[in-house]
Amino acid sequence: MDFLVEHGVEERGIQPRPEDERERLSAWSYIQQYVFWSALNTNILSFSEGMLGPTLFGLDFKTTVLVVVLFNIVMCAPPAWLATNGPRTGMRQMVQARYGMGFVPAMVISAANCMTLLGYLSLTTILGGQCLSLASDSSMSWTVGIVVVALIGVFLSFIGLRALHYLSLTSLPVVVLLYLVLLGLTGSKLHLVNSAVAKAATKVTAGGVLGFGASQVGFSVSYGGIASDFTTLLPANTPRLPLFFAVYLGLFFPIVLIQLFGAALSLVALNIPRWEAASEIAAPNLVFAVTGESHAARFVMALFCLSVVANVAPTIYSCGLSLQVVLPFLTRVPRYFLAILVIAIVLPVAIVGANHFVDVLSNFLAVLGYWTALYLPPAILEPLLFRNPTNTTTFPVAIWNKIGKLPIGLAFIASSCAGIPLAAAGMSQTWWNGWISRKIPGGHDLGFELTFAVVTLVFVPLRYLERKYTGR
Repeated sequence: MDFLVEHGVEERGIQPRPEDERERLSAWSYIQQYVFWSALNTNILSFSEGMLGPTLFGLDFKTTVLVVVLFNIVMCAPPAWLATNGPRTGMRQMVQARYGMGFVPAMVISAANCMTLLGYLSLTTILGGQCLSLASDSSMSWTVGIVVVALIGVFLSFIGLRALHYLSLTSLPVVVLLYLVLLGLTGSKLHLVNSAVAKAATKVTAGGVLGFGASQVGFSVSYGGIASDFTTLLPANTPRLPLFFAVYLGLFFPIVLIQLFGAALSLVALNIPRWEAASEIAAPNLVFAVTGESHAARFVMALFCLSVVANVAPTIYSCGLSLQVVLPFLTRVPRYFLAILVIAIVLPVAIVGANHFVDVLSNFLAVLGYWTALYLPPAILEPLLFRNPTNTTTFPVAIWNKIGKLPIGLAFIASSCAGIPLAAAGMSQTWWNGWISRKIPGGHDLGFELTFAVVTLVFVPLRYLERKYTGR
């Protein structure tokens, strides 16, 4: 094990990172953060999410633009702000959760975070497998492609955080160039987003708007569970505002632009039978059809796999960290071995779910918003109201794993008990419609909004009382 560490493999798990193990702050630090978060989202999963607007929720292009832009203007802010607490505390995101929610409740939230990350890993490895299959002219099956993508991701996450930054710096320029090529190939056809065929295939409803909005919430705000995992290398004196904008813009621009491009091509495809047939299979097939299904197109699909790896590797990295919060005894296991455990869980799920990608994606993303509505208010308000200014004094490093000195979590438990019934009541999914949702024509999904509001209102006064009477 010493051999691996000596040759650059990162061993540190969720243990707080001391100041002497961090990098020197420079303008490059912010560029690196922007590139990292951009590479994480400049991939074909964002493209697939954009396609759901017209194909699943029946939205025209104008409405899709409004939903994607307006929801993400708001929903990219929480993870960006949470990321700024990483340098100030030296702690990973789920470790910070212990200081507002308590040791045991943070285990539950971390379990939800793990399931989220495992779900995302399944989706991205499926897309990567499909890309490799197309690159091989279908001589490689989806299953083999999924395994190859997973193994590459494991290797890079195995090395550690610095390797992930190098990966993003390598992948982002390549993938941006690929999307520019696609834009050049399709630019003359993009006016077809407003064709009669496209208009006939879409029907905007309030339920469709809020359903796609719920999907946007799940796609963007779930980064709040991992935001600080990638900023602990920065020094404690890192200014909050520049870091916030580096992360925020790194999330916002690729999420919005790639999703809108995916939505546009899904509408254009309705006018071109060959593209339409490809889009009904999967997003990579649509990209393959757009690029001409030639030898050059196969090369493009191989390069698109790089965009998937740039998402898979950091997700594996964070999932291993969250596992250590769920099962604290795993802190005795070197972090890099947890990457192997994570991918061993993901592979069978991805292989089984590969033939039902759209259903899995839409249902999975919609559900994500509900648990994050329980998590975000305490995660945001604890450092803002109760541990301000955020530093290693207000977040004492010495008690990061001391269950008897961290909060009991009574405020979080009570606020969650108040919020969960409202999540169920406001939910509007194919498998469940809450009573509040049923009373609104079109079945609007208000689960996230209601839950977030109630948890916020209940948590603040109860946390004040908890601190007053328990001293924690």
